Amino acid sequence: MDNVPSADADRQKQGTLVVSRAPDGGRDQFRRYKVFIDDTQVGLIGRGQTLRLDLPVGPHRLQLRIAWCSSPTLTAMVEPGETTYFRCAPGGEPAEALSAVTVGAADYIALQQTDGPMEATRAPRNGTTRFQLATALGFLGGCLALIAAWTWHWAG
Repeated sequence: MDNVPSADADRQKQGTLVVSRAPDGGRDQFRRYKVFIDDTQVGLIGRGQTLRLDLPVGPHRLQLRIAWCSSPTLTAMVEPGETTYFRCAPGGEPAEALSAVTVGAADYIALQQTDGPMEATRAPRNGTTRFQLATALGFLGGCLALIAAWTWHWAG
């Protein structure tokens, strides 16, 4: 028989890393996060998506980035033939948006290791979140109305 490695031998030298992104969260809902393993971009992940990566056994640095913001860098220990799971989502509360893109840019994306695959459930919005969303939309509508009134007044 030839000295060709078997598929089982190859599997023992690799493990799987699974990154799942939460389906909820208003911030970044139309944007994808860049996934980095050992400082090399290996993929993109959108809202509600899962990314599966076969990696060599051993420790790997995992980080997600969007623009100048990122998640903390975590160490993913990949075991032979095993699957390691991580979950990501927008970090913080919607009201903290300004501080999230400035002083909190390194924690803009929440990233954590989990025991198993993430269930795709959508969290209900609480009363505070609904109030903040309604306030933001009302403010936006008011600004648009003022711009329209100003344009109509000066255009004559």
